[in-house]
Amino acid sequence: MNKELSEEQIDLIKSNEWVIFSTADLNNNPRAIVVIPSRIEKNRIILSNIQMDKSIENIKQNNKCFVNIYSKENSDMQIKIFGIAHVYEDGNLYNEIKDFEEKNNLPDELKVRSIIVIEFENIEITQE
Repeated sequence: MNKELSEEQIDLIKSNEWVIFSTADLNNNPRAIVVIPSRIEKNRIILSNIQMDKSIENIKQNNKCFVNIYSKENSDMQIKIFGIAHVYEDGNLYNEIKDFEEKNNLPDELKVRSIIVIEFENIEITQE
């Protein structure tokens, strides 16, 4: 099982617009949204919750999640991340994201309510 991204894969995700974050509730009703990660590390992705109430509700019921990244340059290539999501409304990492928000004078509609930290369980790279 692969649990880490390479620097090349991190760069691809940072330059990509097609990052899809998926969750499911206890009845396996899926929820998928397009996201822009706040931070990408070799073993986790951090998302800022701006308007993800249903996703947060799902994570509290079932913290398994899936992130699918399509390459803009090569639409046949995908990075598929199976992970565990945790929601934080305080702490050092949350404060770092909030500090970035304040330094960049983001408008109220882009204010971070909480952060979602996705810890990788498995990563698959596919060419379809």
